[in-house]
Amino acid sequence: MIEGVQNGLENGVSLDMGLDITPLVHRIDEIQVEADQIGNKPVGEIMVQKGIITAKELEKGLERQKQEPGKKIGQILVEDKSVESKAVVGALRDQKKTGMRHIDLQVKVDTIKLDNLVDLTGELVIAQSMLRQNPAILAARDQKLMHNLGQLNQITSGLQTTAMSMRMVPIKSTFQKMVRLVRDLAKNSNKQVKLEMSGEDTEIDRNVVDELYEPMVHMIRNSVDHGIGTPEERKKAGKNKCGTIHLMAYHQAGNIVVEISDDGQGLNKDKIIEKAKANHLITDESKLSESEIYNLIFQPGFSTAKQVTDVSGRGVGMDVVKKGIEKLRGKVEINSRPGQGSTFIISLPLTLAIIEGMVVRVGKERFIIPALSILESLRPAKEQYSTVEGKGEMILSRDKLIPLIRLGQIFNLKSDSVNPWEGLVVVVEYEDRQMCLFLDELLGKEEVVIKSLGETLKDTKGIAGGAIMGDGRVGLILDMAGIWDLVMEN
Repeated sequence: MIEGVQNGLENGVSLDMGLDITPLVHRIDEIQVEADQIGNKPVGEIMVQKGIITAKELEKGLERQKQEPGKKIGQILVEDKSVESKAVVGALRDQKKTGMRHIDLQVKVDTIKLDNLVDLTGELVIAQSMLRQNPAILAARDQKLMHNLGQLNQITSGLQTTAMSMRMVPIKSTFQKMVRLVRDLAKNSNKQVKLEMSGEDTEIDRNVVDELYEPMVHMIRNSVDHGIGTPEERKKAGKNKCGTIHLMAYHQAGNIVVEISDDGQGLNKDKIIEKAKANHLITDESKLSESEIYNLIFQPGFSTAKQVTDVSGRGVGMDVVKKGIEKLRGKVEINSRPGQGSTFIISLPLTLAIIEGMVVRVGKERFIIPALSILESLRPAKEQYSTVEGKGEMILSRDKLIPLIRLGQIFNLKSDSVNPWEGLVVVVEYEDRQMCLFLDELLGKEEVVIKSLGETLKDTKGIAGGAIMGDGRVGLILDMAGIWDLVMEN
């Protein structure tokens, strides 16, 4: 088989050596299944499982062991001639083999060293990408060189994944801190509340865990104070006197998702609209979707509490949550069912060091649009383009008018195309708002290592950071919230 692979690489063809490895694969599977079934079982049970002795013989041996506690079960079974000594030795070997797999050795490592390792791995990824895109390498026709580069790519990718996983810690510690919080809040508000948790072993970047604590505290305070009613109110609604808050964490499509749900009364849309009108945030609610109405609670100074307490009513909280989550490149969604409860869904990237995005070109500059923000890309037809008075240029996509934003104008760049139907449009989403970004070319999807722009440029609107591209030049990572603010200002 190895010779066949070698010949295939040198000659560029696949060679079948005519070897049937199916019986070997089946044998490996059988051994694996047997090992999994044995697990950490006692020797006696292992021998019963393998059919060496019967359950009755084992029971008889265990009864004798009670009278002679100094003897091992294997020794008793051999003396009773229920089993041969060779079979006992085999069972002990199997037990030892499966038991050894669960020993995990751990070492403590200074976090500075760990961060340095992650940074150096990022630099290695960049250097490897630059090597891969070198014109001399691209022009080469040597199969062995291509094979070696492919192997280097795999090793680098594996090293990067391992380095990132070393920064990961279970979210359990953050979840556990919420137990006391819920208990104290329930006591202070004369309510009965229990906290349920699932997915505590879900791993998340160490830096993200620290930043996640504050938003979670605010949301649980809200659930206890606004969502869950007093025992009397819950009894009237036909619910259990004791309310439940459920914390859940899981991985989904390269993100970590944290759900905070309660079985309270849900968000009151009428109260939210009334307060939003009083605060002059909206004038006509008929144009707002249910999701947009719920998102009004993230506005600074917004609270539907009737009176100010230690827990709520000051209008400080949900806007802090939103800012904190956006700082981590995440988003918050709200699902609410009147009378049944609410669920707040926080979606965050697994790590803050790497971003998956679409590399695009505007004029001579390249930008990276985070993959999470992208809905679709298209080349619009002339008929899809129109202008609306007071709203500017629009693109009709899927029966919906979406504002067109020219990245060239925002960043003072000269685009190759003037008309939308000559270039490309990428539809992106930010907080249920959609925008069409007008650009010249899509260059491809890439995972890039995020680099800070430094203190001087940290407040630049529309830019979240930079990344060193394959040719050594810098590509800027776009920030959808900042771009929206820039458009609103203009």
